[in-house]
Amino acid sequence: MYAISTDPKRRLVTIKIIGLVTAHEVADLYRDEYAAIAQMGCQLGEHYALVDLTECTLQLQDVVAAFQKQMHSPGKAKRLALFTGNSVARMQVRRITQRDHAQLFASRGEAEAWLFDDTAIADAA
Repeated sequence: MYAISTDPKRRLVTIKIIGLVTAHEVADLYRDEYAAIAQMGCQLGEHYALVDLTECTLQLQDVVAAFQKQMHSPGKAKRLALFTGNSVARMQVRRITQRDHAQLFASRGEAEAWLFDDTAIADAA
């Protein structure tokens, strides 16, 4: 299961993933994320993404593969910050998110600080 919210002022899409998801749900998640980006008035790639994985468990390999495929698709966020808390899924998340301008953090505060750090944003441009 997942939930998506937006903050148009910051061009931020926040996604919370809960429990196990299916490969079909991964496709639905990205479709819904793209719709949320459009509703904010952003083009794909002009937004920032924050992913809450604190209630996410280890995923099946077909789900991991679906996420990995999406990580390298066009229209990805300028910056992607994920946070896991003390999740056992931390290693799996690291494997999935191997791409430029993506980082994994232990807390939401750390993730948001990095996501909107002016110095890091200038470096990413």
